[in-house]
Amino acid sequence: MSSPAANQGDAEQEGREQEGREQEGREQEGAGRKSAAASLVVEDLVAGYGGVLALDKVTITAEAGTITAVLGANGAGKTTLLRAVSGMVRPRGGRVLLDGTNRAGRGPEDLVRAGIAHVPEGQGVIAELTVEENLRIGMMSWPGLAPRRADRAAALAEQYERFAVLADRRRKLAGTLSGGERQMLVIARALVSRPRVLLLDEPSLGLAPRIMTQVMDMVVRLSRENGITIVLVEQNARAALAIADRGVVLNLGRVVASAEAQTLASDVALRHHYLGF
Repeated sequence: MSSPAANQGDAEQEGREQEGREQEGREQEGAGRKSAAASLVVEDLVAGYGGVLALDKVTITAEAGTITAVLGANGAGKTTLLRAVSGMVRPRGGRVLLDGTNRAGRGPEDLVRAGIAHVPEGQGVIAELTVEENLRIGMMSWPGLAPRRADRAAALAEQYERFAVLADRRRKLAGTLSGGERQMLVIARALVSRPRVLLLDEPSLGLAPRIMTQVMDMVVRLSRENGITIVLVEQNARAALAIADRGVVLNLGRVVASAEAQTLASDVALRHHYLGF
């Protein structure tokens, strides 16, 4: 016969196992659940292409739930920075810390699952697929092989509520969308993956001023209301600093300035030499 102490130990073990199963289930719950904000720290990052060094010991900190604008002229290393953080370019040195865990050198799929989503420059939709099919691609990073139908429906509904124009065109081929609508679609597709950190590369490129304002307003809401940490690469330095908490200026692969956004915007010499306004 088992002793009371043994029975109690078995019950405690069973309780721990049950708690573990419940925790695993919670981690795989639907796309409507918002993830906690995460900090992103890039330390002494080195990256390049062949014999060309694009980033030379770049260090940047993006606090959880804030917007960090990365600015600089063409060739400064801005796009390479995002590509190295998201795993599209393998760093040659340095660290990429997501909430203190080094993710440098991981592949893009691993980084998406970790909570880093990258929206590259160029409105990269899959033109032959419908709007909804494009959005469903963002679900491929979800844990588990078969997310529940209710979770998928909730994830789509969330983006359709955020981008009403996409709801009206959900059955249309993505190739028929306007430039502004395509930009909204690629951002929505990234958001479906439930990121904690969102990397945006030139989201206003080629957009009419009115649409650009809408995109920038949406970026602010994602940070303030959803707690997503955003790293924004933008040629329009004035617009980027107007919504950012902090700004970083790159020049030839190195950080030449890092400060509060308002401080950078008011620095006349910096604006003249590096920012073009």
